[in-house]
Amino acid sequence: MDRVACWLMQQRQHRRNSLWHERSFPVLLGGNLLSRIGDGVHEFIFIITVLKVTDNRVTHAGIVYFFRFLPYLIFGPLGGALADRLSRRALMLVADLARMCITGVLCALLVSDSAGVLSLALTGMLMTVFRTIFQPAFQAAIPSLVRVDHLPTANALTQMVAETGGLVGPAMGAAALALGSPGEVLIFDALAYLVSALCVWRVSIPAGKTSGEGGKPTLRRLYGEFGQNIRGLLRKPQLFMAIAYSSVCIFLVGAALRILIPAMLKNNAYSDSVVGYAMSLTAFGAIVGAAAFIRVARDFSTPRLMFYWLLYGLVLSVLPVCVAHVAAILMGCFVLGSVGAFVDVVLPTNIHQLSTDANLGKNFSLFSTLANTGEALSGGLAGLLVLVSSVSMGVTLVGLLVASIAYVGRLKSGKAQGS
Repeated sequence: MDRVACWLMQQRQHRRNSLWHERSFPVLLGGNLLSRIGDGVHEFIFIITVLKVTDNRVTHAGIVYFFRFLPYLIFGPLGGALADRLSRRALMLVADLARMCITGVLCALLVSDSAGVLSLALTGMLMTVFRTIFQPAFQAAIPSLVRVDHLPTANALTQMVAETGGLVGPAMGAAALALGSPGEVLIFDALAYLVSALCVWRVSIPAGKTSGEGGKPTLRRLYGEFGQNIRGLLRKPQLFMAIAYSSVCIFLVGAALRILIPAMLKNNAYSDSVVGYAMSLTAFGAIVGAAAFIRVARDFSTPRLMFYWLLYGLVLSVLPVCVAHVAAILMGCFVLGSVGAFVDVVLPTNIHQLSTDANLGKNFSLFSTLANTGEALSGGLAGLLVLVSSVSMGVTLVGLLVASIAYVGRLKSGKAQGS
């Protein structure tokens, strides 16, 4: 009996010490899960609509994506500064409700068959504006809701939730297209943002340590704080390289994931459903990779991050070899997602560990600004690549460039770590 009682006490203590006992984080994560599933549906419908409106012309599709992410240049610096000053909970609430309304407008455009290149670009830009507000606030809130030793697991779960949205969303979108129009399918996305807002509303999230300091948060002051944080970042080579080199890699990868791979599948006579399944298997691979990786991961340093970027680039470069057979390309997408999960877990944990609470939002905002601006420019890169090579060769070139840049970053960060 004593052994049973002791075992029961150990189990109760283990549950108290588990991440799920920190109830605010699971509630926030649950809302984010529904929002991410809606995002997955949105992304699938968006790329299918863009390719339809542009008659599958990659260059024109790249222009739409360029304008979709362009607001990061203007609003990206503001999101992090606001997250370090104002209520992170309020910022996430506003962002979710605004994106619900914008998605409703896009639903109406699609149902009435009024969507064109201009309207798609405008709705995409507005979605980006509020994404720049939500994401730094969400990322900066995580360390205030979990214990330090739970932070890598929390980041892994956050990434698994994001990829679950990428897995379930496109698959749901592909299946739902058989039952309704694209506009009707997007209604789920709008409802998901509403549920996410309700979950955020239920959670108490501490404000940043710079909240209320430094006077009224005017645009000039917010941009000034962002610039000052960049100057401070230059004195932290490990953190600077993690953010800068990862942003360059994302610039390259964005061209492949958003445009080149879907276009490659379409050029090989695959249906829209196969494009959706490829996106879903990439996400499923990321979920499996994150779940397995967090059990063995102990090193979240910048050199280790660059190693995983190198591995990701090599896998991407050989993906076109698989395109001749549907089973092979779907398996290739799964492996690509699995390797990408290593990057997606190490990167935010690296930024969390090398930042302070006073600049955490600004560091994530800087990364989001660089990464998403690069993703916007990646549409232009995709267009340039198909002008000088085939779409499949463009995917290979992107993979080799990512591997090369990551190799240089690994060498430099290793030297900086040893000095």
